[in-house]
Amino acid sequence: MLRSVIFCRHGETESNLGGWLAGSKDVALTERGRAQAREAAASLIAGGQSVTAVHSSPQRRALETAGILAEALGVPVIPVAGLEERRWGDLEGGAIPADLLREEVPNGESLTGFRARVTAALDGLPVPGDGGPLLIVAHAGTWPVLCRWMGVESDLLWPPNASPVTLTREGVAAL
Repeated sequence: MLRSVIFCRHGETESNLGGWLAGSKDVALTERGRAQAREAAASLIAGGQSVTAVHSSPQRRALETAGILAEALGVPVIPVAGLEERRWGDLEGGAIPADLLREEVPNGESLTGFRARVTAALDGLPVPGDGGPLLIVAHAGTWPVLCRWMGVESDLLWPPNASPVTLTREGVAAL
């Protein structure tokens, strides 16, 4: 049984700076986002975190963050289909809507469908044989699905960019 997950939201992007919804758009990290990822890697190393791989959303911003972490940790990046951010359809590229938990979006992915997709991806991840944590790099929308999957509640709407948090069956702890 999986005991813990280290979740790291991707580093800062232009969409984060501009306050617009990236969703399925494949945006890159800013220079600050890359620096955040290097800082996240340093905090994982300083915290003595031992992982065998970095499991990442295949979207560019997550893969870029995962690559920086993986290089510093000396482990491979494994892209995981299904961990992509919610497809927001006609809302992508616009202001972030006040109701992020709306079920339907025009020409986008339903909230139910998004949660089912991410849950299926999480169900397919390997349980580390050494009992260590699983490291996942993904998106803000992935966080509440991951919390539900692990059976814990979190006061965090989502973690800040490139700020790893440990999630166990008992709760959430910052590194």
